[in-house]
Amino acid sequence: MKIKVIYFFVCLILLASHASAQTDMIAERNQALRKNEPIEIVADKMEAYQEKKTIVFSGNAVARQGDITLKTDRLTVYYKRAEGKTEKVAGRELQTAGDLDRIEAGGNVIITQKDLSATGEEAVYSHAAARFVMTGRPVLKQGENTVSGCKVIIYVNENRGEVVKCEGEDAQRVTAIIHPQGKNNPAPVNSQDAKGK
Repeated sequence: MKIKVIYFFVCLILLASHASAQTDMIAERNQALRKNEPIEIVADKMEAYQEKKTIVFSGNAVARQGDITLKTDRLTVYYKRAEGKTEKVAGRELQTAGDLDRIEAGGNVIITQKDLSATGEEAVYSHAAARFVMTGRPVLKQGENTVSGCKVIIYVNENRGEVVKCEGEDAQRVTAIIHPQGKNNPAPVNSQDAKGK
């Protein structure tokens, strides 16, 4: 009897580690897919600075990548330096830009992904970490529920967010307003369910 119980627990542990490995592989694949998806940016004005490896979009800038949309007054895209790579443009040797490093958004920032949205005054997207860090009175929303704090972090490959309180003596704590679902406040209808009816 003891041998059967031990064997059962060993099988459970092996199954759990196999499922965890599969989940990690799926997350890595999704992250690779996200990083390779094109980013579409539209704005009223664009300025490129070859020396600084930056492109600035201003005036109602909107950036989209997959299911993520970012809207802001001003968007700055930073590229890594591509060492030793040059191309000839109009008779001049110019160093080519490397991979995307980060994107900085400033002024009336709104980020949406599926039913998750965040608003604030500034946001920085790190391409390597695949996450946004938003500051300037940020608020994270999902449906009617809201959470506010000093900093909002959105993990784009995990479809989740995190709200962090400020440091210091008079630091404002994280504040959440949650609307329970009930008779007077039903759960939102899934768009796929609505189509099937």
